[in-house]
Amino acid sequence: MGIPDHDFQLLTTCGDESEAALVRALLQADNIPCIIQGEQHRSMLGVAGAYIELRVLVPASELEHARELLKSVARGEPPVGFAPAPDADSEEAHCALHAQRATGTCQRCGTFLCASCDGASAGLCEDCAERNDSGAGIQRGRKRKVIAWLILLFLFGPPFLLMLASTLNALLR
Repeated sequence: MGIPDHDFQLLTTCGDESEAALVRALLQADNIPCIIQGEQHRSMLGVAGAYIELRVLVPASELEHARELLKSVARGEPPVGFAPAPDADSEEAHCALHAQRATGTCQRCGTFLCASCDGASAGLCEDCAERNDSGAGIQRGRKRKVIAWLILLFLFGPPFLLMLASTLNALLR
């Protein structure tokens, strides 16, 4: 699917490929073209690629509409124009921890939550709340940049020092 030339602007950044794919699917379902910067670089670099930030870009003319769409999904509201298909045969979702009827989902991972789980941890499942309390998610972007620079220093530092030493040696002769 070709995307015509537009003035693309940053909508959001994503932590991994699955999050970027979900954002892309949401935007495309609403006929909003998008580009995910860093997607191919991330996959080409393997393990080191995990530190490349995924940036979701949309046309400037669609930026506000896309922001509202993401906000409505974050609030748990169905997107505008969404009508769920009636399904009388579906079973109710249940909380994995308490086996009660689910009243919501975890904001981070999507696990079903019952009323006692949802109220106790502000919309996070027990695992995500524990990770949140441990500080594991602190400054994810900053950590990535530091690790990326360390990888670059490890890969290109020694050859650069050798080249600098040989240049200085040649100049001093």
